[in-house]
Amino acid sequence: MASNEHLRQLVQAVVATAEIMGDQISGVAAAMMAEDLAGYPLPAVLAALTACRREIKGRLTLAAVLERIDDGHLAPNEAWAAALPAWDENNTVVWTGEVAEAWKACRPLLAAGDKVAARLAFVEAYGRALKAARAARLPARYVASLGRDVHARDAALRQAVAGGLLAHEEVAQHLLSQEAPAIDASRLLEGKVQATAAAPQSVRERLAQVQRALEEQGP
Repeated sequence: MASNEHLRQLVQAVVATAEIMGDQISGVAAAMMAEDLAGYPLPAVLAALTACRREIKGRLTLAAVLERIDDGHLAPNEAWAAALPAWDENNTVVWTGEVAEAWKACRPLLAAGDKVAARLAFVEAYGRALKAARAARLPARYVASLGRDVHARDAALRQAVAGGLLAHEEVAQHLLSQEAPAIDASRLLEGKVQATAAAPQSVRERLAQVQRALEEQGP
């Protein structure tokens, strides 16, 4: 439930936007619009109101604001492009539940070789799922569909984490270990066995013993 401060800021933003657009809105109407927008993050609503001021000639409407709220959901064509790699089971795909639902609807047509019909079925199913999500004010939530190629999986998951689509703790168990090397490769070229700064103390001590043994043996 939105806080009173959140609602107050929304009401102020709605009233100010309507005024800038050459319209006047009653306090009751502004409050009702604020209630309808309260389920979205404030920055996203403010950005949508800014877009309304720049793009609309006429009255401010709730529909116009909702159309411009970035809730993280992909447009249908973007969703189709994001889903297509899932046809190869080696690929790891990071997508929303709505994209995954639409992919299930079109997969039989794709398997039959009719890519045009598959795309149309996907877009139709995705549109229904997207409409339901937005009616329920559900922002996009990304999940990973894991492929069989572990190296491609690691790259896809790390990219999703870097892009803010997934949290590291959600996928940590599926990531390949990227431990820092224990031996400084540049010193090997000089004939020296030396640990890196990131190596554990036990490894550093062991490599120091190896280096001393090599030095005692001489050239």
